[in-house]
Amino acid sequence: MNGKREPLSDAAGARTPRIAVVGAGIAGLTAAFRLRQAGLDVTVLERSQHVGGRMRTEEVDGYLVDVGAALLPDFYHGMRRLMRDAGLEGETVPSGGTYGFVRDGRVHRIGRKARTDLLMTRLLSVDSKLRLLRLAADARRIGDRVNFHDLSRAHEADEACTSYAARRLNQEIFDYLIEPLSANYCFAPPEDLSMAHIMLAVRNAVGTGYFNSKSGVSFLPRGLARQLDVRCGVDVTSVVEDSDGVRLTCRRGDGQRWEETVTACVIAVPGPVVPIIWRGLPSALHTYLSELDYATCVHVSFGLASRPAETATWICVPRREYPGGLGVSLDHHRAPGRVPDGKGMISLYWSTQRSEALFGLPDEQITAAALRAIEELGLFPGLAEEIEMSTVLRCRPCVPLHRPGRLSFLRRGLASLSPASRVALAGDYFSLGSTNSALVSGEAAAAGIRRRLDFGFR
Repeated sequence: MNGKREPLSDAAGARTPRIAVVGAGIAGLTAAFRLRQAGLDVTVLERSQHVGGRMRTEEVDGYLVDVGAALLPDFYHGMRRLMRDAGLEGETVPSGGTYGFVRDGRVHRIGRKARTDLLMTRLLSVDSKLRLLRLAADARRIGDRVNFHDLSRAHEADEACTSYAARRLNQEIFDYLIEPLSANYCFAPPEDLSMAHIMLAVRNAVGTGYFNSKSGVSFLPRGLARQLDVRCGVDVTSVVEDSDGVRLTCRRGDGQRWEETVTACVIAVPGPVVPIIWRGLPSALHTYLSELDYATCVHVSFGLASRPAETATWICVPRREYPGGLGVSLDHHRAPGRVPDGKGMISLYWSTQRSEALFGLPDEQITAAALRAIEELGLFPGLAEEIEMSTVLRCRPCVPLHRPGRLSFLRRGLASLSPASRVALAGDYFSLGSTNSALVSGEAAAAGIRRRLDFGFR
């Protein structure tokens, strides 16, 4: 990685195409890797001093804590292909993938044998288990229209989770499955979330396995960055396309400003930032991205002197069980080496409303709130005495929220993009907010740039 100010290109019209990628999250790094793989000259410009964006891991007193993304399911096929092509497959191992759902203070576990677990579980009544067949049938009927590339194709599922559950399921399924899934997958209340999110999770996640790395989820962005020209500390404030190329206005933290002209550009930043820096963004997509909401996530991780007996990797606590609901991750189940030998680690996650209320508070107050929550849950007796490390992490923006009825606006926005533009977009706002959505959008952006180079820009 390179932090110095160096020109990205010679004068406009240079024979060798130069591509700039704005943003070194997983979307931007994936786009850059695929373009570099195709033999193009690519530079990644990142405003912060680190790569990975929300796919980042920090080391705290020997414990590896994931800042944003946490669980990597086997159905992330795009990620699996990228790992193979980048020579990073050997850095992962199978990960714990059992989910727990709390009811009446008890954890009900759903694992790889999900269909059998759902049939046998006491989490739901017999009537509810039969009604779940409706959800399975609806997800099957929608099929591949709900995908990581473009969630707007699943327009028939674009209603609030609350209204879908009232129409097709029942209150019990809503309380103990739909609501905790919306809070733990998207950190959002189900009233504010399109059912298309849950459909995508249901279609892919039932019975899947998981993988992870002993070095944390950052193994992938860091592994890609090692193979690329990445320049951190460079803020791209403006992107202007004309007939000769794309002009970037850049700024460093010391106030230094300059302009660069490249052949084409991939913008891989959070959705609401795109309209700020790209003046040529079509109005339909400008409106959609300007109004796009993101969840906020505050979570606290505790390093433990010993491991709790709980076997689930992630525990969903419905708001029927605890005000606002909670998510609890047993991080030592993610991969060997994530915690010191014999130790344990758990993280407590709040959904977006509670996270917003906590976001600006001192770490000590947030940590105290997490300890109170764990004590009130009663799932880990004596845990406070086991704590030997604690850290507070804040993620804003966290994941994009497609509110009910908004997918049609996304569809119109995507249709407004010119296939001949020198500027391509990459980000997780095209589908379910996830690392895999961001990754596949980066691949699509790279493929689009390559096609435009092959056939010429108009």
